[in-house]
Amino acid sequence: MSKSITVSSPGETSIPILLSYSIETSENLQTIFCCINGQHFPTWLQIKKFELLSIKEKHGYTPLFNEINNSKNMATSLFIDKVYTDIMLAEKCKILVPVG
Repeated sequence: MSKSITVSSPGETSIPILLSYSIETSENLQTIFCCINGQHFPTWLQIKKFELLSIKEKHGYTPLFNEINNSKNMATSLFIDKVYTDIMLAEKCKILVPVG
């Protein structure tokens, strides 16, 4: 099932960006599929579709590094991190912070 969320872009001139997402869980791997919606697509955002990965553990979810998401510019990487946090909050999922 696809859901929608509006995420504010990072930086001083924050603009709302509408995206749709769906979540799939296979055993202990959670994948969030995201797609940017709308006609207003910021020039700094270098990706329209991306995936966010997490490992489901006993007390929450640990995000996994996805090199494809981080091969873009810094603003895009920060936005993707914010999308992950906002979606997990909306879904009431606890994010576990990796130690080390």
